[in-house]
Amino acid sequence: MTEQEVEVRALDGRAAKLRVRSNQTVGDLKRMVQQQGSLCAPGLPFHLFLRGAKLGAGTLIESLTIQNGEFLVLMPYSRGRQAVTDLYQRSHDISGCESVSSTEVSVKHSISDKTIVEGPDRVHDLPSREGVENDSYRDVTNSAAVSVADSVWKEIAADLSEWRVAGFSSDSEQGIPGALDVSKTAESTERPIKKRSAKRDSLNLSDHASPDADEREPSTAGSSSPTSESRRKKPRKTWSCPIVLSRYYEIFKALNAVYGFLQKQNIQGTWQNMKAAVQQLLGASGEMLMVDEIETLASLFPKFIQISCCVGDGEAKSFNIDLLDPSKVPDDTIPRSLHEVMPLSLQKGIGPADLLPMPGMKQLNDTIIKCSMQKRLAAFQTAVNILMKRFEDGFSKDNRRKPKDYTAKDLLDFVSESGSSLQPKSKQTIPLPRPPRHHKKLARCTSTDDYSAEDMVEHLKEGLGSLGQIVHCEILEKREAEYCELKATLSQSTLAALKRIHISRFYKHQVEAIDVALSKQSVIVATSTASGKSVCYNVPVLEDLTSNMESCALYLFPTKALAQDQYRALLEMTSCINTPVNVGIYDGDTPQHLRLQFRDNSRILITNPDMLHVSMLPSHRQFERIFSSLSYVVVDEAHAYRGAFGCHTSLILRRMRRLCHHLYRIHPTFIVSSATVANPQEHAMELVGIRDIKVVQEDGSPCGRKYFILWDPPMSYSTKVLGNKDDSKEQKSKGSMGLEERKQIVKKKASPIVEISSLLAEMVQHNLRCICFCKTRKTSELVLNYTREILKETARGLIDSVKSYRSGYTAQDRREIETELFGGKLRAVAATNALELGVDVGSLDATLHLGFPGTVASLWQQAGRAGRREKSSLSVYVAFGSPLDQYFMKHPHKLFSRAIEHAQVDASNPQVLDGHATCAALEHPLNVEYDEEFFGSGLQSSISRLVSKGQLGREPMSFRQDGNWHYIGQERSPAQSLGIRAIEPEKYTVVNSATNAVIEEVEESKAFFEVYEGAVYIHQGKTFLVKTLDLGAKVAVCQEADLKYYTKTRDFTDVHVIGGELAYPRKAVNRSYLSTTAQATLCRVTTRWLGFRRIWQGTNQTFDSVQLFLPDYSYESQAAWIRVPHSIRGDIESSGLPFRAGLHAASHALMNIIPLHNLCLGSLF
Repeated sequence: MTEQEVEVRALDGRAAKLRVRSNQTVGDLKRMVQQQGSLCAPGLPFHLFLRGAKLGAGTLIESLTIQNGEFLVLMPYSRGRQAVTDLYQRSHDISGCESVSSTEVSVKHSISDKTIVEGPDRVHDLPSREGVENDSYRDVTNSAAVSVADSVWKEIAADLSEWRVAGFSSDSEQGIPGALDVSKTAESTERPIKKRSAKRDSLNLSDHASPDADEREPSTAGSSSPTSESRRKKPRKTWSCPIVLSRYYEIFKALNAVYGFLQKQNIQGTWQNMKAAVQQLLGASGEMLMVDEIETLASLFPKFIQISCCVGDGEAKSFNIDLLDPSKVPDDTIPRSLHEVMPLSLQKGIGPADLLPMPGMKQLNDTIIKCSMQKRLAAFQTAVNILMKRFEDGFSKDNRRKPKDYTAKDLLDFVSESGSSLQPKSKQTIPLPRPPRHHKKLARCTSTDDYSAEDMVEHLKEGLGSLGQIVHCEILEKREAEYCELKATLSQSTLAALKRIHISRFYKHQVEAIDVALSKQSVIVATSTASGKSVCYNVPVLEDLTSNMESCALYLFPTKALAQDQYRALLEMTSCINTPVNVGIYDGDTPQHLRLQFRDNSRILITNPDMLHVSMLPSHRQFERIFSSLSYVVVDEAHAYRGAFGCHTSLILRRMRRLCHHLYRIHPTFIVSSATVANPQEHAMELVGIRDIKVVQEDGSPCGRKYFILWDPPMSYSTKVLGNKDDSKEQKSKGSMGLEERKQIVKKKASPIVEISSLLAEMVQHNLRCICFCKTRKTSELVLNYTREILKETARGLIDSVKSYRSGYTAQDRREIETELFGGKLRAVAATNALELGVDVGSLDATLHLGFPGTVASLWQQAGRAGRREKSSLSVYVAFGSPLDQYFMKHPHKLFSRAIEHAQVDASNPQVLDGHATCAALEHPLNVEYDEEFFGSGLQSSISRLVSKGQLGREPMSFRQDGNWHYIGQERSPAQSLGIRAIEPEKYTVVNSATNAVIEEVEESKAFFEVYEGAVYIHQGKTFLVKTLDLGAKVAVCQEADLKYYTKTRDFTDVHVIGGELAYPRKAVNRSYLSTTAQATLCRVTTRWLGFRRIWQGTNQTFDSVQLFLPDYSYESQAAWIRVPHSIRGDIESSGLPFRAGLHAASHALMNIIPLHNLCLGSLF
């Protein structure tokens, strides 16, 4: 006969483990519990429950499926008129502990446990699940809830209303997962239970009094401390509050306790299922709780309690109850509910007053619930004090009635007549300082006169920049154009195409590049932005396509915006040519029916490395017409191909050259264009894999005069009142701390975001077409928001002439913004580096740069967008407070004399090579003898690794060893799983709740930085409040709201180096040369989101902090890292210097310095 250990728990948390045989019954177990004596007193009747169902006395133990961690609940009940509290007291006396003297109590049961009892004959079984949509949720009837309230809820809920947050313990410490752990205040241990809900006749009011002041008074009256002595000498002014207001305070306090308890259970807060429990908490007053009182409470304090979904009339009315935290959002944008409340629903066998679970709401943990309860009650106490004070002032002249005699109607009339909010004047209601404090000294410019770049420089010096922000103004002189004649003679079709775009002669570098390309020699053109590099490849391509009707060309661009821009330019350029030159675009935005059309008919196919990798090369037979006639391959913006993306692209191009050579017997000519880099030829050779490539870098294009301003936001000074948390209570009571001793002058930099927004508004007002470059998507949206706020005051008619441009927008939105900017409808855009590359947006007059973009090459690339067509231009670099930004502000010559960085691509990276070798084997079998030409000497090692992983193998049906390696892996298309850059298939969709329209999509790795419950999401200057985030469906639902703050996450990213936990060995180094401990190895990167802050726009002041509970995001990558020997750490610490702080500073120094020498992605650090 087997034995089983069964755990039985009482409602107060006491537990006992008993061993029973499988053939014994529940009745035998109950007798064992009574004999054991630790859980109940002799003679105390009780039932045992398992998962909410009462167990019959004759039920066999072996028939119970008690899983690991589950337990039986002991539920006492009363016979006749025996009070439940007496039964509990008897039980507590047995164990030697009294419920009223306990300083730490844990609620070890919940409504969801369904431990339901009303008496030996009135135990309610669970309702049927028939008709329930979600079978994972159990339904609890209202009658069952009333049973709980009648027997045990009064004790538990009464304690809950008196408890305050004392310290949060983990679930493991609580004993029962999901239990709500709370602790009583000291005062509750000094009073009998019957006084908990004693009727309150008056409230004491003083400057710092709260509605609980009278409860605290007895604890201090008998004290002989100096504090209590001073209080007797200087009694505080008191005023009796109307009894009805005291009643409403008690009602809200009870509602708050029950509401928090139901939140823990994911149960709807409806009036009918809260009424019984709230009445129990108010039971000592002897008054019945009426519906009218709840409605009046909601009318008096609409920012704290809201009712909705009303059903029925009178006392039978049912409605939802929401308790709000008014400090969450500003007054004018407080949502109806801080969580989605399910509408009342009727299910079979369940009435409209039943207690229903909320399957759509995520489980809240104890920390959130307790903090919410504490915040709500504290804010409500403040609101009550405000109402009492205003009520006293408003009725002080009325001597005919006593204040305590006023009724609820008097309160409602007073609030209605005064028209004033009962909310404390918090930071949410403080008007947003616009313009910033230091700008108040200046008269805001309201002129809309057209300025040139020179005029704007003088205007800024006299106006917005008169506070010393302009630390340097570099003037780059005008450069004249150098023209040359082509050696070759162009066809009439090509000349007509050039005439169509108003080109009659060529710059020096264009002539050199065209002549080289027409001779079928690969070339790289590395000249400045807006130097006409597109002519260098369009002319040879058109000349070849018009002379040879079979020829095709492939254009590769790193971004969709560039591809669309060149697509429009080629359509315009070839519209006058009689020879059919079909131009098609093949990228992710191309509809499926057009993809087939372009694939079969286009002679110039515009695409990107991504589509070439996942679509064209694996299905190269479908593109045989193009690959077999490929004469030119254009690689534009080659400087963008660096880091991991550049490494992948270089191997993709090698795969394409290999197919053209092995299968189609063709060798296309490569025309590469790039912005100015330090090593253009080496970069092109490594990128394309061709050793014989000509370089053209002598720029013959004209350039107007450029004014380059370095703008350092000014220092702002403010007075900060220090808190008294370090002062003793005696000093506080005597008032010894003077105001002058608690004030401190705070010095800080003005917000660079506000500074650049003011500059952008000036550019818009004075008709200087401008791009403002920002580092992140959020800052671009903030700059747009701030700029529009400024334009509301200075030039309201120009608000719509500025927009933002960034990744994440839909293809339609991006095309619309590009067209409006090119057509002149927009005067300015706040953009990320998506517009850094050569998209033709027309003639620009100015560029603004928010912070150093990471490399000197990027800064000049961005600044080069302005000043086309020989016009003078203006660039303004606005600095952050970072060390690198401030270094350039203090040493401007270091910036303007610094050489352009080298572009680095490593096509021999083993990890990347393995992935592309796998893809190449699927496209055509690999052979070391013939393919080392394309993939380098590391191919043999790569094949060996892939063979050991089961990715490559010999042809099983071949009877001869031909040296070919075939793809034998499990994946149908290995290219689909090999990402070449941070373009993720998994995305979160942001939806507008009002229209159900998709606003945009956010990559999974970036989603939790932008969308989470409570986040302020900004899109084209419109602010949205994220209401819900469905992690399963990856959908964020938001609603438009006029908010004056933004949110920012508190996150932490951990880089775990695989093998990095090994101790650094002490070794004797015997080298005659310097060495390094730098290594490169695999790592796992994990990002955790701790919470988010609410920050005021304009001042960037944080006014609230909220916790977040989101899943981690992690991925594997490769890390370069440096081991620091123990000897160095010992030397530093022995000198009294902080080692970890120095290590952290050194890492930031490397993050800023490395991109200044090599064109790598700073975001990877």
